[in-house]
Amino acid sequence: MKRLVLMSVLGLAIAGAAVAACSNLGQLGDALEPYTPKLHFKELSLQGIDFQHVDVDFVFQIDNPNPLNVKLATFSYALGLEGVEFLKGVNNDGVALKAKGSSELALPVSVRFEDLFKLVGAVDGKDDIAFSLAGDFGFNTPVGVAKVPYKEEGRFPVIHAPDVSLEGIRMGKLDLLSQTATLNLDVGLANDHGGSALSFDAFDYKVDLGASQVAAGLVDSIAAAAPDKKQVVTIPINLNLRSVGAAIVSAVTKKTALDVKLGATVKVGTPFGQVPLSIDETGNLSIR
Repeated sequence: MKRLVLMSVLGLAIAGAAVAACSNLGQLGDALEPYTPKLHFKELSLQGIDFQHVDVDFVFQIDNPNPLNVKLATFSYALGLEGVEFLKGVNNDGVALKAKGSSELALPVSVRFEDLFKLVGAVDGKDDIAFSLAGDFGFNTPVGVAKVPYKEEGRFPVIHAPDVSLEGIRMGKLDLLSQTATLNLDVGLANDHGGSALSFDAFDYKVDLGASQVAAGLVDSIAAAAPDKKQVVTIPINLNLRSVGAAIVSAVTKKTALDVKLGATVKVGTPFGQVPLSIDETGNLSIR
């Protein structure tokens, strides 16, 4: 079954109770009832998540009472998030169901967070949002086609990337005799949107001043940022003024502005596990 990609929009607690299938059989109702498979919503299964998108499977269990294989001929679906319908369609891919047994069927959905945040209001401060999924399954039975409707509700996972900022660059130590200097670059990691605290591990960084790389290193762990709070990590930059360019020497000795570039990766702890984040920040900072 092809993954359904939600291009126009968009924790993992499932609140929807399993709903026993009821047949929408019209005039064939009494004849088809003994042959109609029973449908139960099993779970929303998280397949993958990063700060760009989330992949989930809506998993159904289908019980086939027939002694022969029954084919799922078609199913329709309409996905709503926070009360807004975002995705709907009909899938005609046939699936054979086990005779006198249970089969699982997964409806895979991929959602881009950028679209979700643009078109769904009031998602800040939340680790998950409400979903609704409704439609019907069409089964070929020995005496005709049976349509089984379903409607499920629950919670859909959402994560927000921390806001990264270059807070400033400070003079640590200047020794003109030995022609060395130490600068301290302050980097802010703000949890401005999420509903849970965010932790930060394995902060692997490189720092450029002007066109020259002047520092690289690894910070194993940074204190977690509570909702609406910011943590600041300080990166030391040790300079040999004899080996850096004249522009850097001038900026350091006169405490003027420098072009600063930070490239880094960090593992961000979220309610759904650690999620890698790439950082690429630039700024023109005056040495304080």
